[in-house]
Amino acid sequence: DITYIRTIKGFCYLALITDMYSRKIIGYDLSDSLELNGCVRALNKALYQAKSVKGLIHHSDRGIQYCSFDYIDLLKHYNVNVKETS
Repeated sequence: DITYIRTIKGFCYLALITDMYSRKIIGYDLSDSLELNGCVRALNKALYQAKSVKGLIHHSDRGIQYCSFDYIDLLKHYNVNVKETS
């Protein structure tokens, strides 16, 4: 998920990866843009925190960042299953 945070200088964007089982934030990134890089950094942190990537399922709302080739390629590289919500 991406959350908008208003600051004095404008908006920041907090990309979050949540473990649905524990409800803990396992990956995050704070960025000054909605570009893909923040979501990829959050995903990399989440994958690093995961005890094992075997059987992981990634669920997203199919926002443009989560549909990008770079993001999908990273999920494929770690054999993470993708569940889509339309």
